[in-house]
Amino acid sequence: MRKNILICVLVVFLSSCASTQGKGVNLSHEDEISIVGTWAMLPLRNGIANVVEFTDAGRSNLYPFNCRVGSSDPVESSRYRISGDGKRMRIFSPAGVQNFDVISVEDNSMKLGMSIGEFELTFSYVRVNQVSPLCFLYNEAVADGSKNSAFKEEDFVHDPWVPENPHVERYVGRWENEEGKVQVEVVRDGEARYKIYKESSENWNHLYNDVRWSGLELRYQHFAYSDKEELFEHAFHKSSRLAMLTPVDDLNKIKWSFFVGDKRYDYILNRR
Repeated sequence: MRKNILICVLVVFLSSCASTQGKGVNLSHEDEISIVGTWAMLPLRNGIANVVEFTDAGRSNLYPFNCRVGSSDPVESSRYRISGDGKRMRIFSPAGVQNFDVISVEDNSMKLGMSIGEFELTFSYVRVNQVSPLCFLYNEAVADGSKNSAFKEEDFVHDPWVPENPHVERYVGRWENEEGKVQVEVVRDGEARYKIYKESSENWNHLYNDVRWSGLELRYQHFAYSDKEELFEHAFHKSSRLAMLTPVDDLNKIKWSFFVGDKRYDYILNRR
């Protein structure tokens, strides 16, 4: 795709992100979250990993990157506008007007949709604190060719059980973000054992191991994979991330943290 298309994929994970905050163009009257700041794209299959800045003056600066071939293209400056209901974004670039659907926005993550002909595309961004592409994710996927295949039992040993701890009940619950989406669960099975769990979605399955206590932190390794062949080349297919749960003062909230590369991201989740 041309560099002037602001394509940045997230997760959702991710939504992995840095702590940079901003104020300016809000997405709706009810939602105070702003898109002002710097956003990086998870690399696409062709290596594109652009970074874009949104300013509180309604300007956007696109920094084109390609993890596969590099990039010497200049920064592209444009204007952007968010609709009154916060559901659409328009980019007024030198190449013309581009329209996006704003699917979701959180403090550190954003997901956009775009129609190209008969295709509906979905892209996600993560907020970062500097203009730098997330090529480590692309290089990780390229280096391990076995990732681009169906899941096999030897890829990850599922062992989600939580070691005994007198305070484990504090961690039990279905922990959801502000949008009401469950990010992780600590559940008790019929044999009075506790485990880390997350229900499979249409696209992703979740496995866990190396569950352990480190002071007040409940640490674990999270592995995600897809059964859909079209997602085998996705950066998060067969990905493994260190994550942890840490209690806060409010008993109905918990801090959920995880690492993407060497960057740590923190969220406060609510007990459902």
